[in-house]
Amino acid sequence: MQKNNKRICFSLIAAVGVITSGISAYAIDVKSSIPKANQILQAGNQEIMVKYDHEFNPFRSRLLLVGETGEPKLIPATVSLDHTEVKTTYPLKAGKYKLQWQIWTWKGEESSGEIPFIVLGNAPQNDHSTASLSPAPATNGQSGNANAKQAPSN
Repeated sequence: MQKNNKRICFSLIAAVGVITSGISAYAIDVKSSIPKANQILQAGNQEIMVKYDHEFNPFRSRLLLVGETGEPKLIPATVSLDHTEVKTTYPLKAGKYKLQWQIWTWKGEESSGEIPFIVLGNAPQNDHSTASLSPAPATNGQSGNANAKQAPSN
């Protein structure tokens, strides 16, 4: 009888392990970005690009620019056809910034992080203060934190 109880207990633990292993969240992380983490840029219209290592849901994801005031600004950007990259051109004034990203997978898992960078100098006089959409080339070398969260089920 004792031997049977141990076998049943082990079977239950194995079954729970198999069930929970199928519910694993993975974090989407940044593969490359413009600007890179801690990069120093010149004031004016600058390319902004973030390439992720997995496909994301563009309808639930966002890219924010946070300046020294701490107020986040939503950045309008284009999404690549394979849903792994966002890019734009945005006017930047001198200061310290963080590019904050929040990405959701199609399965409802969320990852987020930030890319700090610095802008020096004054923008040229003929610089326009409106953002325009344009492609930006990909570069390697970004660091940030990625945290995976499971979306609440309804």
